[in-house]
Amino acid sequence: MKIFVFGNIKIKLSCSRIMKKNTFVFKISLLLLCLFSNPSWAQNFYVCNNGADSNRGLSPYEPWATFDFAMSRFSTLNAGDSILFCRGGTFTSSFPRLFNQHCASDAPCTIADYIPPDVTPINAKLPVIINGNANGVFNFQDGGDADHDEGYVVRNLSLKGTGTGNGIFLFNDVDYVTIEGVTIDGFDIGIYSASANPPNPGANKVNDNIVLRNSTIINNKNQGWLGGCNDCVIDNNKFTNNGFGQKIFNHNIYISGANNSGITISNNILNKSAFVAGKCAGVSLVVHGVVQDLTIKDNTVFEDIGAAEQACWGISVDPGYATEESFSNVIITGNKVTNVGNVGIGCASCTDLQILNNIITHSQDFSFTGIKVPVRAEDTVKSDRILITGNYIELQDPNQRGKQGIVVTSTGDVNVGANDIILK
Repeated sequence: MKIFVFGNIKIKLSCSRIMKKNTFVFKISLLLLCLFSNPSWAQNFYVCNNGADSNRGLSPYEPWATFDFAMSRFSTLNAGDSILFCRGGTFTSSFPRLFNQHCASDAPCTIADYIPPDVTPINAKLPVIINGNANGVFNFQDGGDADHDEGYVVRNLSLKGTGTGNGIFLFNDVDYVTIEGVTIDGFDIGIYSASANPPNPGANKVNDNIVLRNSTIINNKNQGWLGGCNDCVIDNNKFTNNGFGQKIFNHNIYISGANNSGITISNNILNKSAFVAGKCAGVSLVVHGVVQDLTIKDNTVFEDIGAAEQACWGISVDPGYATEESFSNVIITGNKVTNVGNVGIGCASCTDLQILNNIITHSQDFSFTGIKVPVRAEDTVKSDRILITGNYIELQDPNQRGKQGIVVTSTGDVNVGANDIILK
C-alpha cells in the first residue's frame, strides 16, 4: 500500500493492484510513481543547537536550531516524514499544539533522535526537551470539535518538566500513536490520554491504538499515566514516584474513561506511588470507568519495608465515580506484588474475571489481604464468573496484624482453588 499526498488530499493505492490496468503508458507511469514513492524516500528534518532556523534542515550538516521552529513545520510533514533532534542537544518547548492529517498508521510521522556527525555514539545522550509550555511538550490535538488524526511516533527523547503541564497529551481523537524509549520526568501528568470535544464526521471521540513501551515515567506530581484508550498497550516501562502531590487520589498508572476496550498493561515496574512524607499512599495501578477486555499481566509492583501506608494498594480494578462503572473480561495474571498497602490485587463490579498465577508477598507491619473480590462497594454490575487459581501468597505476620490470603464475598459464580497461601 502506498500513500500519496496532494495538498490536503491523501490517496492510498496498492501498486500490485494498479499494475493490472491495461494501457502500457498507464502501467509505466504508475510503476515510476510507485518506485519513487517508496517509504525510503520519506524526508528527515534535523534539529540541533549548532544549527539555524534559516537552514533548510535537510541534513545533519545544516540543521534547524529550535524546537518551536521545528514543531511549526510539523503540520506540513507528509506521511512517513520525521523531525529528528540531535543527541547531546538541549531544547526548550513552547509550541501550542500538533495536528497533521497527512500522517498515517502505516506511514507515521516521527519525532525522534539522531547522532550528529561530531558526536561519538557512546557519548550520545538522548536529546533533552525542557517544558516551557503550560500544556506540556507534545500536545497532540486539533482545536474545536474533534477531527480524526493518526500516525505519530515519539521515540528516544528525554522530556523534562517543571512541575506543570503534560509530558505528552492526546486529545480530540488521536489514533495510532507509539511512544517508545522516552523519559518523561517532572511534569504534572506524564502521559494524558484524554477524551474529546463533540466529533466531526470520521471521529469517534476515543484515542485508539496507543502504545507506550520501553520508557521511563518518573517524578510526575499528579499521575504517571492518566486516561483511557481502545486497543492500546502499556508495556515494559518503569513508573516511579508519580503522584506525590496528593495521597490516595494519585497513582503511577490511572486508567479511566467511560467506554474503553482492549487495554493491555504488561511487563512494567511500578513503585513509590503517591509517595508523600516517605511513604506510598495511593494505589499503584488503578482502573476506573467502563472497560471491556482488560489484561494486566507480568507487572512488578513493590514498595520498601516501612515505606507504604495502608492506602498504598498494589493493583485494583474498581468503581471510583458517582456514575455507573463496570469491567468485563478482566485477566490479572503473572504479576508480582510485594509489600504494598492493605490489598495486593482487588476487583469490584468485575465480570468474567480471572486472577491467575500471581505472586503476592507482604511483610509490612499492618493488616493486609492478598486478593479481594469485591474490593470495595460495587455498582449495579456485581462481580460474577470469577476464577482465582494458581496464585502464590506469602504473608509475614509475626505481630498478628490480621493478614489474609484470599477473600471473596461475591455471591455469583466463583471458582477459587489451587492457590498456595503461606502465613509465617
